[in-house]
Formats: sequence, C-alpha cells, structure tokens
Amino acid sequence: MVSARNLTKVYGRGSGAVTALDSVNVDIARARFTAIMGPSGSGKSTLMHCLAGLDSITSGEIMLDGDMVSSMNQRRLTRLRRERIGFIFQSFNLLPTLSAEENILLPQRLAHRKPQRDWYDAVISTLGIGDRLSHRPHELSGGQQQRVAVARALVGRPEVVFADEPTGALDTASAAALLETLAGMCERLGQTVVMVTHDEQAAATTNRIIRLRDGHITGVEAVRRPAGTR
Repeated sequence: MVSARNLTKVYGRGSGAVTALDSVNVDIARARFTAIMGPSGSGKSTLMHCLAGLDSITSGEIMLDGDMVSSMNQRRLTRLRRERIGFIFQSFNLLPTLSAEENILLPQRLAHRKPQRDWYDAVISTLGIGDRLSHRPHELSGGQQQRVAVARALVGRPEVVFADEPTGALDTASAAALLETLAGMCERLGQTVVMVTHDEQAAATTNRIIRLRDGHITGVEAVRRPAGTR
C-alpha cells in the first residue's frame, strides 16, 4: 500500500543540519495494522509525516498504491490527503459546537462529498458510537471522543490511516478498547492503519512493528499473538 525507498529527511543546513531519516526503506502492507516505534528523536513521527505527505523529503521516493507521492506538487498533495489518507491524532480536535455526527461528516461536507452509506454504517457500528451521534464533545468521555475522531478519519474510506499516538490522552481501558477497534477495522473492513507509538503494549495489538533509532530502521517484526486473540 505505502512504500519508501532511500527516504532521507534533513532539517537545516551546514553545520546545524540534522538528519532525521537516513536512507530508510520500508513497505506498509495493505489491510494490516502496523506500528512504528522508537525512542524520542528516533524519527518515527517524521517518517509518518513524510509517508502521509504532511512533510517534504530531502531525497528518495514515496509511493502510495503505485502513485509517486514524493513528486507531487502541493495541489496534488492536498487532494491526496483529503481523498485518500485519514489522520488520527492524540488530541481529538473536535469542534465543540458540533454534534458527534456533524464532526464526523465535516471533512466530507467541506469536500462536497457524501459518504458511502454502507461504509458509514459499518464504521459507526464497528466503533460502537451509534447512540452518541447527537451528543456534543463535552457530553462524551475521552474514549468516545477519540472514537468520533477515528470515525471522522475513516468515513471517507481512505486507502490508509495514519495515527500519531492515538491512545496518549486515554485511560488504560479506553486505550485498550480503541486499539482493539483499530485492529478490528483492519481485520473485518480491510482498512490499512499505520500507528506511531512508544507503548510496547499498544504495539503488541498490531500485525507488524517497524523499529527506528537515530533515523535508521533497526528491525521489522511480525507480531505473534496467542490463538484466539487479536
């Protein structure tokens, strides 16, 4: 689904230059839940931002389902992010004056698009927020607010969803429920999710872990879970 070849990202110039990513090669599988892990400053968030078209790269190539993202101009990148990529962040970024459903549908309305009804119903059902759609953010728990944010990212049926520490603002129970739901979206609905996290327990709920340190990939491992668990 997403691949990078010789991906390099350098911030600054001359003696003050910092290499955040150094000739990284990575492949993200379709319909799988992938974690990107590493200590602070390892380059994990930079990698996600580059793969998602949120940040420019210094050299190398990035492809999304056969399309060369790294050669797109800003207009094409904006369209790519709007139509083919979903984003989930640690902060929920919900508008307080809108209901949950209005928050979910806002990006589609701004793009003058209507969601596919079957997909919308599947997303709402999988996230378990059907009885919360008329509530405003202040009437929802933290976990429910994050689920609304997830629905907003998914409702346009993006090819890939990038999640940046999505459980960071949640309590343990809410975080576990959200991770189980994201895994279920991949298994049952064929969604592709890439999650940046520093939490080993969170990464253990995914299918695959990519580990970074000092801008280099130090390991890629499949997650093996006991039979009968996700």
